Amino acid sequence: MNRRWLTVVFAAAVALTGFRAFAQESRGAIQGRVIDPSDAPVPGAAVLVENRDTGTTVRLVANATGHYEANLLLPGNYRVVAESSGFKRSIRSGIVLPLSTRLEIDLKLEIGTVSDSVTVTGETPMLDTNSASSGMVMDNRSVMDLPLIANNIMVMVKMTPGVQTSGVNDYLGPHSNIGASDYRVAGGVGGNEWSIDGVPNNGASRRSAYLPVSDTIQEMKVETFGFDASTGHSTGVSVTMMTKGGTNQFHGTLTEQHWQQRWHGTPFFTKQRYYRNIAAAEAAGDRAGADALRSQDKQATGRSNNYTGTIGGPIKIPKLFDGKDKLFFFFSYQGNKDKVADLPDRLNKTIPTVADRGGDFSRFLGVNAGLYQLYDPLSVRADAARPTHFIRDPIPGNILAQSRIVNPAAPFYTKLLPVPNNDVDLKREPTNNFLALTTPLLRDYFAYSNRIDYQLSNRHRFFGRWSYNDWVNNANDWMYDTVRGLQADNGIRTNLGATVDWVFTASSATVLDVSLSVNNYREGSAAFAARQYKPSDAGLPAYLDAKAGSLTILPQMAFAGYESISFNYPSTTNFRTSAVKADVTHIRGYHTIRAGADLRGQYRTGGAGGNTSGAFSFDNQYTRRNEDTFTPAGSLAHSWAAFLMGIPSSANVATTDSYATYNPYLGWYAQDQWRITPKLSLNAGIRIEYEKGPTERFNRAISSFDPAAKLPITDDAQAAYARNTVPELGAGEFAVRGASIYPGVGGSSRQLWGNELMWLPRVGVAYQVRRKTVFRVGYGMYYDTLNVLNEAPDQTGFSRATSTVFTNDFGVNWLAGDPRRGVSPMSDPFPVRANGTRFDTPARDALGTMARAGRGWTYSLYDVRHARQQRWRVGLQHQLGSDWLIDAAYAGSYSDRASVNSSLSPLAEKYWADGQARNNTIANNLNGNVANPFAIGNFSGLAATSPLIYQDMTTLGFYTSTTIRKNQLLRAYPQMNGVTQRLTPLGEAKTHEFAVQIQKRFASGFNMNFNYVRQYVRERTAYLNEFDAVPFWVESNNGRPHRVTATGIYEFPFGKGRRWARDGLLSHAFGGFQAAATYEWQPGPLLNWGNLFYSGDTASINGGDRTLDRWFNPSGFETVAARGPAAFHRRVFPTRIDGVRADMTNQWNVNLQRDFRIRERVTFQVRVDALNIQNRTQFGDPGLNPFSTDFGRITSQTNTRNRFLQLQGRIRF
Repeated sequence: MNRRWLTVVFAAAVALTGFRAFAQESRGAIQGRVIDPSDAPVPGAAVLVENRDTGTTVRLVANATGHYEANLLLPGNYRVVAESSGFKRSIRSGIVLPLSTRLEIDLKLEIGTVSDSVTVTGETPMLDTNSASSGMVMDNRSVMDLPLIANNIMVMVKMTPGVQTSGVNDYLGPHSNIGASDYRVAGGVGGNEWSIDGVPNNGASRRSAYLPVSDTIQEMKVETFGFDASTGHSTGVSVTMMTKGGTNQFHGTLTEQHWQQRWHGTPFFTKQRYYRNIAAAEAAGDRAGADALRSQDKQATGRSNNYTGTIGGPIKIPKLFDGKDKLFFFFSYQGNKDKVADLPDRLNKTIPTVADRGGDFSRFLGVNAGLYQLYDPLSVRADAARPTHFIRDPIPGNILAQSRIVNPAAPFYTKLLPVPNNDVDLKREPTNNFLALTTPLLRDYFAYSNRIDYQLSNRHRFFGRWSYNDWVNNANDWMYDTVRGLQADNGIRTNLGATVDWVFTASSATVLDVSLSVNNYREGSAAFAARQYKPSDAGLPAYLDAKAGSLTILPQMAFAGYESISFNYPSTTNFRTSAVKADVTHIRGYHTIRAGADLRGQYRTGGAGGNTSGAFSFDNQYTRRNEDTFTPAGSLAHSWAAFLMGIPSSANVATTDSYATYNPYLGWYAQDQWRITPKLSLNAGIRIEYEKGPTERFNRAISSFDPAAKLPITDDAQAAYARNTVPELGAGEFAVRGASIYPGVGGSSRQLWGNELMWLPRVGVAYQVRRKTVFRVGYGMYYDTLNVLNEAPDQTGFSRATSTVFTNDFGVNWLAGDPRRGVSPMSDPFPVRANGTRFDTPARDALGTMARAGRGWTYSLYDVRHARQQRWRVGLQHQLGSDWLIDAAYAGSYSDRASVNSSLSPLAEKYWADGQARNNTIANNLNGNVANPFAIGNFSGLAATSPLIYQDMTTLGFYTSTTIRKNQLLRAYPQMNGVTQRLTPLGEAKTHEFAVQIQKRFASGFNMNFNYVRQYVRERTAYLNEFDAVPFWVESNNGRPHRVTATGIYEFPFGKGRRWARDGLLSHAFGGFQAAATYEWQPGPLLNWGNLFYSGDTASINGGDRTLDRWFNPSGFETVAARGPAAFHRRVFPTRIDGVRADMTNQWNVNLQRDFRIRERVTFQVRVDALNIQNRTQFGDPGLNPFSTDFGRITSQTNTRNRFLQLQGRIRF
């Protein structure tokens, strides 16, 4: 292999643009020196590296320095053989290669003949003598045997030293990629990077896309401080997993995990209410009621089944092909079905009674005749007693004549409703008259994964994998017993991923690796049942079917006071990453040089859902006595009566657009591992990243903000202000400038924000001070990504709703339908208009500079800068004996250019109140109403010159109101109604941490990992006052001052292969037991305070013993609302107070399992997991409103589960 070949390979890698970088290589390497008895190198020695599981081999030749290196090896069991003429063959066996790890295995040759051999069986080295990186590798035993909720391996990321979490341990199923991605490192600036088998596994909003079940994963590596130039695209945690592959023997698992809600610990406040209700009944002398309460379950019922099947082995075709030592497969399937009671706040529903559905509302007169007397919409007339107002006559007996029930949609929707099952007293309002007790919360999930590994020859190795997973959530389906699924929200998440990889060993010195992958993550909602209907099925006009096209759904009906029916057409968003990686490794002397191109295309598509088939609302607008609220009226009865009569208060339908955004990321790197001496290793590298700003395929978006742009309303608005100025601002100071920009219009860039080229130096040094002690130090620069997977476009103007005005005189005359002739407006809710159309079409970019004016706007800065982070680490590793390792290190980071939301229209500091006394004068002045220079009447000329803009303005209250709050006029860009700039690169964060990790690998029947981190984190990513020029520094909740995590597995010393009771009856009785545990402790987050008046030393707020009724010292706070800070009072109280924190995390998870050997290679395992075994309640935040009686009191708990029991059976073969 010569330099010209290397140049060609690297140039080809760089040329593969349009795709993006892999997060981290998941395979490992075995390297070392071949030396003679005097420790001199043995050049030309033949080296064989053999995977003992698959029989695949890599054959190498030691170079002139005696160095050999086998790269891109799958995790597993290995042996290394070296031989050279004049020496005995040297064999090193018992080597276990972890995920993404480089092992140093030196081979010493003794004088003799090759026919003789010396075999050494030894433990895998624990010291890392090659790099300065930190993190944790979770081996397969830990993956399979530690207590895991739903066997979701991702929850173990938090056990890594240096990783910070929110500390709320909720139920995380195989679909829970939000909670299972909640991890931070180095101050939490930016997001994390996820990969499986070395390729991206990124979903939406910096989340992992696919959460493989533990049975599928060989190992997992979490890297917190990595100094390898091949990794990038993130300033967070790097998590990579390696899926299992087949071996020469068929192997697999069958796993069933089951839990029932009644096994779990009852939440604290649920249990408290349960016993308090019993006590109250007994105190009232109601013994029967107390007994009835005791007979009720403390919590709702529910159950879950999580089942997995895996199988792997060689691919064989009898008499045609034998894949032993060459071709392997591994296939897995996972299913998960949760069926639990829906959330309590979803069970109580108010629906029309059976009498209501027939038009009989007479019962309401006995409840409150004043509120519920219905009035005839057709009797409306001028009110002689109140000029300019209208009045209606009551409907006799509150019963609609059948001839008045003319809504063509009423029969269809009425038959959908269940019958009320919780009727209340006739003298009371029939609210919560239907208890959806049979409504389950259903979560259905399944996943497939298949991997193929193929060693074509010693020079060519391939692997490929595809996976697919699908999750559907069925919640709030209160029509479950009548039209199952109609009201279910049907949240969905799916993921399809595939990759192929080719490793070409050109020589013992040069290896090329090329990978291609695609990952498509989709989430949103589905509304499966509602989409089975179209508007005409419900009795509405067929032109609504045509309007919706392929996006038909049952039209929405909203009844004031009652449950609404149906919803918008669901929208799903696709997040796709297409990636290619090309890496070349070349060994020259004491140097291992790696270089490559890591390239990625990032895509996001979505939109086009929404109100496609019509939405109609009904209330008391036409059934109350007066056209205004002069005579109060209720909602119940009125809204359903209006529905039966077919007289809606509003009707609208929308035309929506989709979007497709894209931005590429390109990365290049070069890395040199220089083995300066056998004890000293230097890794130095440079990474170059270039990320382009996104584009929308057809420019269907608004991009940035032009602060100098003139608007069509500028002159008229400034003139109107000059006629009615306010004392604080002269007419010449009032400027109406600044507007949004359409990409690709008027010479503007098509990109939503700009590009950036970034340089990332990395360096690490490892020095073996003694045989069992290594000193390691590293430094690296990192940049976060800004891509479309995490940012959605602003599409104002590209969708538009059509609303119908049914009457302009409260029903005297009707513009749609003819109720006086028995024709409901619902029979033609969107009539043909004078221009010959029924529906408004989207303005798209025709609104120009007025697109966001009056609406308020938060936009993304065009000249954006990626968040930047510098990390450094200094540490010492020491191995005790053969199985213990201690790693102590200091690590730090400094981040800048972090994204901050900055107001471009703050109210200037000079207007704000200060001090510890309420200032009503300033608040009343600034909130006072003054003449609105943006009132629509000031822009009558636009009706002729820009009718589209004028019509749009008439739909916004900002323009239709004749008055405006004074403070709005005193701000910059007053026409925008508030403007905020996202991605402002002014944020900073800094961290210092001391970490100690004690690791004991599995030997003598147990393993253990213990981690302690002392951390200091400060950030400035927000403004103390809106007028401040820069953010302020504050202690961050993205890190806690202390954090302890631990894991361990212990085999009881009884049974076959263990210390005692190895055979016979005792072995059968006591053999095969094992226990495992994880532990997590950290203080709670600092409480976030509002702006309050307080007299005294804030240090005393944390004084005294904490109780649920007195979490902190409430003395010294102003507790009278009328004396608290008014509006526009600058902050006089800190946002966070040192030591005043919410409840801590303190949780043990344990399990007990027993293996039963069925046959020689088949075992059956029974396991019980107890998560949060101490049944500890993690309480929520105390009340922080000093004007509330709950100030300082805790009345809720977090989503951390009380004791959670699950039973598991697993067959291994």
